[in-house]
Amino acid sequence: MITARLSRDAAKRVIAFDVHHHGDSYVCAAVSMLVINTVNSIEALTDANFSCNHNEEDGGYISFTMESPRDTLPGREAGLLLDAMELGLESVAEQYPSEFTMKVK
Repeated sequence: MITARLSRDAAKRVIAFDVHHHGDSYVCAAVSMLVINTVNSIEALTDANFSCNHNEEDGGYISFTMESPRDTLPGREAGLLLDAMELGLESVAEQYPSEFTMKVK
């Protein structure tokens, strides 16, 4: 099962996420596309600072953390992209609960 964990700041805005246990299914492809597109978009379209680590071994793993506060312009721009990713992941989790789960803290 693919697992995503999203972390929020005190204002309940997404500031970090990690995704574990990618597979070869279309569900994995959907989750991977949402996550990778979000990271690539933040990098290409904003001036936000972030850290991102990934490992394709052992089923796959990606971890992302915002370093720019979401109260700054770059943080707000990146935050909008993170919010859009969350909406997409929620849809996948609703449609395929036996293959993908998302936890928010």
